[in-house]
Amino acid sequence: MGRTGREIVKADINEVLNDLLQAYADEWLAHYQYWLAAQWIRGIDADTLRPVLMKQSMDELKHAEKLAQRIIQLGGRPVMDFAKLLATSRCGYIAPPEDPTDIKRVIEDVLKSEQCAIRFYNQMVEKYRFTDVVTYEVFEELLEDEVDDEEEWERFLAKL
Repeated sequence: MGRTGREIVKADINEVLNDLLQAYADEWLAHYQYWLAAQWIRGIDADTLRPVLMKQSMDELKHAEKLAQRIIQLGGRPVMDFAKLLATSRCGYIAPPEDPTDIKRVIEDVLKSEQCAIRFYNQMVEKYRFTDVVTYEVFEELLEDEVDDEEEWERFLAKL
């Protein structure tokens, strides 16, 4: 990042990077959680949910990309060791249920992940609103996506 770009960040860059890295790890883990669930599920409603999970998985990967770009822009490095993603994340990872026909649990687990992301991104929007406008806008965009996702998954759960 250029000198003026650094000058406009009023927040501690290391703290900003730490928050971005947590979000980056969360998005990678959500991507994997949703992708794996799409491969795993079977039974009634599986064919309906599979493409939704796959689309959401790709959306989470795009979020990770956006976060990686901001991390690099600030002079940081995304998590380079895949094994360290879980330790870096804030929301963690929820493995698919043992029973691949437990569609309700898959939906509930997706909702838990989305709700954790909403809470975290809302905190980040508040934290960086006046101290790092670019990071604020990244988190604001991600927050909007996650709020939309939660609503979609709540509709699926209501139909069960």
